[in-house]
Amino acid sequence: MVAFKYLVWPLLGTLVTALPSNLVPREALIPPPEPVDLTPACWKNLSCSFHEIEDMNMDTRLEFVRYMEAVHFDKLNSANQFRPIEGVITFFIDENLGSPGSWVSYVDAGIVEAIQRGGAIALDLGSFDGGNPGSPKWNTFLTEMKNGELDDRNDHDYTWSIAEQTATEYGKTSAETTSMVGRPTKQQLRWYQFTQLFRAIMRNRKKIILAIRVLFALTNPPLALAAEAFIDWLTDTTNIKPTQIGCKIAWGLSEFDVPLGANLIDDAKLLKALLPKLYDAYKDSK
Repeated sequence: MVAFKYLVWPLLGTLVTALPSNLVPREALIPPPEPVDLTPACWKNLSCSFHEIEDMNMDTRLEFVRYMEAVHFDKLNSANQFRPIEGVITFFIDENLGSPGSWVSYVDAGIVEAIQRGGAIALDLGSFDGGNPGSPKWNTFLTEMKNGELDDRNDHDYTWSIAEQTATEYGKTSAETTSMVGRPTKQQLRWYQFTQLFRAIMRNRKKIILAIRVLFALTNPPLALAAEAFIDWLTDTTNIKPTQIGCKIAWGLSEFDVPLGANLIDDAKLLKALLPKLYDAYKDSK
């Protein structure tokens, strides 16, 4: 664009003006307009408030997350680290969930705000965390990613899931303490509990993998390897597919009266309901 404006255009102008005027359209002598950058200022400096994010519809929110990944987070070695967030928002779009002002929108806004503000801190674009306790957690994750400190999968998944859990709880609390926000449906609450399991698996990956190896490494090594590969696929933060698939399966199961995961027994029942369907999806995806 710079070369065209300062080198090519004057040359073309000289050639055009040398032609007979009746052969030259008037429009040919008018330079093209400069492109207009319509990117919101708070996207550029990662300073959108919780309410600005919450006011976005899900299509815009997805665009914002992808903008942060492409424009900002590449500098932090993290341009591909938020595919599960993309997957959840895509699910909301598909199911027409999360309109501004809803419980779903508030919970999700807390997550997106924390990622944004954590990124801003990691990039030295500001130090304000928005009062969101997830922001410093995401700053830790992104800073450690930038420094190459999360090459170990266990450390990576633990740090990612802690940040995500903290931001999610903040968004949920914001929804529950805002009088104008309606209460979630039972199906939404059940679906939310399934997402809690996803983060719990990430936080406890090291223990889960160790347990699988102890239980099956000697008696059934192929099963141990298959289970570990499945867990790695399910919790891969660089792959949008597991979250998209998992969200849809969990949403379908949430129509029924499954337990809400208040204790270990309920969590086990949730896993029993969800994991076989997810494993079938995993096999189909290979």
